[in-house]
Amino acid sequence: MRIVLLLSFFLFSLYASPNVAKTLCYYSDYEQALAVAQLEKKPLMLVVVTSYCPWCRKFERKTLASKAVAITIKEEYIAVIVDRNKDAKTFPKRYQTPRIPTVYFIDSQSEKSYWQSVGYLNKSDFEEALEDAGKLYDKLDKEKL
Repeated sequence: MRIVLLLSFFLFSLYASPNVAKTLCYYSDYEQALAVAQLEKKPLMLVVVTSYCPWCRKFERKTLASKAVAITIKEEYIAVIVDRNKDAKTFPKRYQTPRIPTVYFIDSQSEKSYWQSVGYLNKSDFEEALEDAGKLYDKLDKEKL
């Protein structure tokens, strides 16, 4: 019975990630998200995961899906989630990290990362990361003027 349960969990985790983009209303195509971010003059939030990573699933379910985090992301960023292995050819190599989950905060005009979060963060820690990334982006944005 334990083996069947573990196998079911493993198979579910393999197929969970593609649906996350749809569930969280994130883009799954980097170029499309970048174009929208440039149009709306918002930073891009790139979430890099893999289908076999249990910490990625936990980050998606517990942190990204939490209401407060989701509201902040929707208001301040254009979010895109990609699978490091399956989507490797669809997003820039400089963001193909061996550490997952990794979240890059990217200036949509220069396409340069100005902040990153590596590894699983719980809701409150990620809210702090969002706040720090937002402050840094505002500072960078003012320097452009």
